[in-house]
Amino acid sequence: MDKIHINKISELNRDKLINFYQKSFNFKNSVLINYEWRYRSGFCNYEPLALTVDNQICGHAGLIPVKLKLNEKVETAIWFTDFFINPVYRSRGYGKLLTEAWMKICPNQITLCNNKSLRIFKKLKWSYNNNFVRKIKFYNFHRILPILRKNSQLEISYDSLGELKLEEQNIKTIKDITLIEQKNLAKKKIGIVRDESWFIWRILECPYKKNIFIFSYKNNYFIVNVKIKNNLKILNLIYSSLTVEDELLKIFNPFVKKNKIDYLNYISKEKKMNFNMPWKKKINFAFFSNEKFIMNDIENDLDDIQYIDSDIDYL
Repeated sequence: MDKIHINKISELNRDKLINFYQKSFNFKNSVLINYEWRYRSGFCNYEPLALTVDNQICGHAGLIPVKLKLNEKVETAIWFTDFFINPVYRSRGYGKLLTEAWMKICPNQITLCNNKSLRIFKKLKWSYNNNFVRKIKFYNFHRILPILRKNSQLEISYDSLGELKLEEQNIKTIKDITLIEQKNLAKKKIGIVRDESWFIWRILECPYKKNIFIFSYKNNYFIVNVKIKNNLKILNLIYSSLTVEDELLKIFNPFVKKNKIDYLNYISKEKKMNFNMPWKKKINFAFFSNEKFIMNDIENDLDDIQYIDSDIDYL
């Protein structure tokens, strides 16, 4: 019989854990060696869990702690991320066992997940919807075919972008963004609390922040992650204080043309989308709470999830 243990990752050998991450997840090295940042270690003293079988790490349930505004109260919640069971040990109930242990960490849980994970969450009475959509705006259609792609360089130009202004990555900029974010959140019944400490962790302490750029446009702020993948130059719009989609895309047109961006990724709210398309893909958003009214509020009123919130930006 297998000897099964579930431990906090801080209780495991670091080298052994990094070796597991390297084999199990497609982490970039900058994120791999800074996994404590990835899971926002130290915030609320929450940390991921690992499942070991016969002293070998075979499963993992990651998390990112966050605050949720619920009416006039603020509650703690955790994003479920980096869920993995070694294929050798699947179909033995270990995924359900690990998830049940993970759910005891915090009473409020949210996740963006694939269909396989969603099947486990459904068994554990989670609710879910497809109210959020990952959208892609293609610019260079001729480069979709790999044979037509030349090597791309991560060289960024900020000249002649009109009213779109590059901002410094510093505390002052973070404070300005936070002020606008708090004003927007005050108008909502429920929302993710992106406060100053949250932006400091997510931007200023980010191990790949050299690829992250902050822009302002009139009274709005945008945060983007520019990266190269398969010789394509990708612009991930990971945060926007502006919600008008058409206007948002127009604002970034000069930047896209100047820097020869191949496509732009972003998340949009769109209910009742029946099927996926190459430029539009439904996202499984699942959630659970010990309080039924919290689940109802999340289902009906949570309308602002962005790339910057969960791990979708650095997958």
